[in-house]
Amino acid sequence: MAKRLFAVALATGVMSTGLLAAGATDASAIATKTYTKPYSKSANFYSKPLGRCVKTTLSGKVTFKHYYYKQKGAISDAFLGVKLINPTMRTTVLTKCTGGKKATVTKMAMTQRWYESTKCKLNVAIAAGYQWTVAVTPTVECGKRKAGTRATTYAVKANNYTQSNSGRPVGFNGEVHIKYNTALCLSARTTVTAYINNKSDSGTNTIKACVKV
Repeated sequence: MAKRLFAVALATGVMSTGLLAAGATDASAIATKTYTKPYSKSANFYSKPLGRCVKTTLSGKVTFKHYYYKQKGAISDAFLGVKLINPTMRTTVLTKCTGGKKATVTKMAMTQRWYESTKCKLNVAIAAGYQWTVAVTPTVECGKRKAGTRATTYAVKANNYTQSNSGRPVGFNGEVHIKYNTALCLSARTTVTAYINNKSDSGTNTIKACVKV
């Protein structure tokens, strides 16, 4: 079976294999497998008042269980057990977004907010012991949606800032069936606020991590 990652394709790994029993006489599930796939994607925000471009990069892995669900002759992709692994947010400061040189700011606030955006049905859940919260956020795809949220502020002059989140802090409860050979997308609504002394400016982007098998 070919294994692909939509939009941010890098590599894949199959971790375990199981079997789901048929749920009804006209429905069946075939060979559940667990996949772990990396993502890495960036978006830019340019602040004219500050004369700075802030490049935001999200990276980490998505792990999920998948099987092919057959009902009345139609096959769909089923996803469940979806979790983020080591969801990292990194910002880099430049003089401009294309061909810019390294620059600095005196302070940076960074927030990433994750939700499922293909069907807008999987419910976000935060693992115990992690400094994440669940908060309602406006989204492009799903309207107002509860999202796994992590915010940090760094009050130090620098060219880049990294918000590391080791482990599996964010999961998505439930199961979704989507059109065969279609990617399941998780979206992150990112916000950065850059400061230079007594001036600041903010920018927001939506970055997607999409996976398929």
